[in-house]
Amino acid sequence: MLKEGLDVADTQSQTNQMVEAPTYDAKQIEQTWQTYWAQHKTFRVADTSDRPKKYVLEMFPYPSGDLHMGHARNYTIGDAMARQAHMRGFNVLHPIGFDAFGLPAENAAIKHHTQAAKWTYQNIAQATATMRRMGFSYDYDRTFNTCDPAYYRWGQWMFIKMWEKGLAYRATSPVNWCDSCKTVLANEQVVEGRCWRCKTIPQKRNLSQWYLKITDYAQELLDDLDTLDGWPENVKAQQRNWIGRSEGTEIDFTLLNQDGQTPTDQTISVFTTRADTIFGVSFLALPPESPLAQKLVANTAYEADFAQLKAQTEKISSVDRQASHMEKQGVFTGRYVINPVNGRRVPIWVANYIVLDYGTGAVMGVPCGDQRDFDFARRYDLDIIPIICTNDDPLYTQLKDEKDIKVTTVNWGSAMEAQGYLVQSGQFTGLVGGKHSEASRAITAWLSEQHKGRSKVQFRLRDWLISRQRYWGNPIPMIVCDDCGDVPVPESDLPVLLPENLDLGAGQTLAQCKEFYETICPRCDKPAKRVTDTMDTFTCSSWYFIRYTDPHNDKACYDKQRANHWMGVDNYIGGIEHAILHLLYSRFWTKVARDLGFIDIDEPFINLLTQGMVKDANGDTMSKSKGNVVPPSSVIEPYGADTMRLAILFIAPPEKDFDWDEEAVGGAHRFIKRAWRVVWTLSREADFSATFDRSSCTPDEAELHRSLHDLGIRCTNDFDRAQFNTAISAIMELVNAASKYLLATQDAPRNAALCALVARDIVAMLSPICPHWAEELYHEALGFTESIYHEPWPSFDASQTKADTQEIVVQIMGKLRARITVATDATDDELKEAAAAAVATQLADKTVNKVIVVPHKLVNFVAR
Repeated sequence: MLKEGLDVADTQSQTNQMVEAPTYDAKQIEQTWQTYWAQHKTFRVADTSDRPKKYVLEMFPYPSGDLHMGHARNYTIGDAMARQAHMRGFNVLHPIGFDAFGLPAENAAIKHHTQAAKWTYQNIAQATATMRRMGFSYDYDRTFNTCDPAYYRWGQWMFIKMWEKGLAYRATSPVNWCDSCKTVLANEQVVEGRCWRCKTIPQKRNLSQWYLKITDYAQELLDDLDTLDGWPENVKAQQRNWIGRSEGTEIDFTLLNQDGQTPTDQTISVFTTRADTIFGVSFLALPPESPLAQKLVANTAYEADFAQLKAQTEKISSVDRQASHMEKQGVFTGRYVINPVNGRRVPIWVANYIVLDYGTGAVMGVPCGDQRDFDFARRYDLDIIPIICTNDDPLYTQLKDEKDIKVTTVNWGSAMEAQGYLVQSGQFTGLVGGKHSEASRAITAWLSEQHKGRSKVQFRLRDWLISRQRYWGNPIPMIVCDDCGDVPVPESDLPVLLPENLDLGAGQTLAQCKEFYETICPRCDKPAKRVTDTMDTFTCSSWYFIRYTDPHNDKACYDKQRANHWMGVDNYIGGIEHAILHLLYSRFWTKVARDLGFIDIDEPFINLLTQGMVKDANGDTMSKSKGNVVPPSSVIEPYGADTMRLAILFIAPPEKDFDWDEEAVGGAHRFIKRAWRVVWTLSREADFSATFDRSSCTPDEAELHRSLHDLGIRCTNDFDRAQFNTAISAIMELVNAASKYLLATQDAPRNAALCALVARDIVAMLSPICPHWAEELYHEALGFTESIYHEPWPSFDASQTKADTQEIVVQIMGKLRARITVATDATDDELKEAAAAAVATQLADKTVNKVIVVPHKLVNFVAR
């Protein structure tokens, strides 16, 4: 399709029918119109308008250097959407800014012996210049950077509001520590067991950190995914899986004293979705990082082995720990609990495949129905108690009537699928087992009656850990006082500013900067200490899209009325890699802002487009860390920005990955120049004041007019679906149709009204994609004075797509004998008559037994 669409060479006859057009000088044209747009503030948007609103937004970039083709694709998609929406009659908000805090700036500052702020602002200036060079229709008056105190002040203010509402808190717990980045990571930032940024395997450390209670919104975050009809299903599926709602049972096991016989007043609770398997429990498992495990083995013969297992496990990612292939290792604690349903004594083990983040942090080991438990039990010679069997299992015949446990060891090669009928399960023997089964319900009800368990809804989602031990971030606005505890910074003292004189190269951090952390408690006026952690940069990107609605407000984070007017974002464009991190956090932040009374919406993004990756010649995704990026300048300098925009949008649908193709760029450039000549030729004979009359036109004129409406409808529909590659294909076909018409009429008068109509519509439809090209033609060839940005999108009429004539195939006994042209509305009898006339000679000596008519396609004579 690429070759057929872009690489259409002019034949000599096609070239001859073109007028001599001015040279297409992309560099000069693009500079001219970029200057015009800047001077006239063409893309500035008003907050009030008679037009309906449309908010188009691409995920803003991190300024780690100049833009690359991945950025260019993202922003070109959004720009085409925004420009076409404005032409369709919307009041379009299309802003840009920079996600400017973060570790890369800090590391670059260390490497280049500079300050993070200086490095960041240099990159912002470079990226902004590239954006302007690419012709993006941003309202630059709304631009801000998240490292500006005017912005991060309100992030601190929002943190304090969350603190006051009980949604922000400090806690000491095991966290993911990335030794390469020298900071902690939220659970969501550990991707496939590694740091999302540097791919290092994080370790578990007990640290005092700050959290936001995203778990308070877990159910709503899950439920509201069903309202996001404009989101890709795979993104919603990822969020559902991450939130991880499980309905199950919380069961209390009574802890025995060290003598292993007498009960204590302490219980250990486990969460399970399979209460029906409780009679098969042969051990209780704790993760190595469990404080309870540490307490149970303290000062015992098992303590040294436990410490060794813990040290080994800290080097393994959570993902790898839970993998079925990982070698299972454990340490007995010397302690036991009592199974609440049958009183059996159950040993407590510490196992390396158990993670603290799931459920209560304790797991009941059921080897007969779980392969990891089975492997662990085999290794340490623990019971494997069959408690669920299918009715064709020999064990079922043996145990179907057994309520007490008789069999504790089975000669299986692996765990069995835990479905079927309960055996050896007390009063519940014979019930059907399984997830959410009658057995699970019955056992849960009994446990509840006995006050030994309860129904429970569990989420995989954990609270959002926002503390970062790095300099270049938004300071957490809290003060720690020996007398008052944790105290928020008074709002009048916001923002808490980052110091500008740290020696990052020498490893100095905020925790070593007395000028920063030494302060006075605002409650008791005694010496106190500022919190030296900064916030996760995802806090900055979790509300920037609302700030764009009122970007320079110094009295509030934004005006509620303006925010309600523009939000939610109608079209949000960004990478699939943000499916959990940014998108989940943004949804949470928006819901908190709603509950605090700052906005009235439930969800921030109405429609989401996750664009595909741009890959290099080897099929690797372009990234600065890999050093395989293609800078936009490498295409803009020789060909122009419009050529690059066209190639980016034409190579593949926006949601698909594609390999960067230099040949596509050359083909795009040839098409632009060809369309340039076609429009100039049409314009020389155009009369923009005339009205086209199809009733009195020639067949060539009628066909071009029909193609205009047919292809215009296709182009419009494809724009509405964000399928820019097929929209461009429709425009290419229209250019071809116009070329065909010009060739057919090179020695005859041309219809001035039709020339004007086709020229104007070609320019208008291509303008969201090639805006500089379109502006130049709109003014110089077509003679208009306003920016084409304000030109209405062309209107097309489906009734005009019907051709006046049609070509019909004539067959005799199924073999092609002729082609005829007849009226589109010809009757079957008229088709038969015209076809018979066309093949009269071939039918002269034959008897026609039957005539088959396939409307609009063929007439077949059955004759011998």
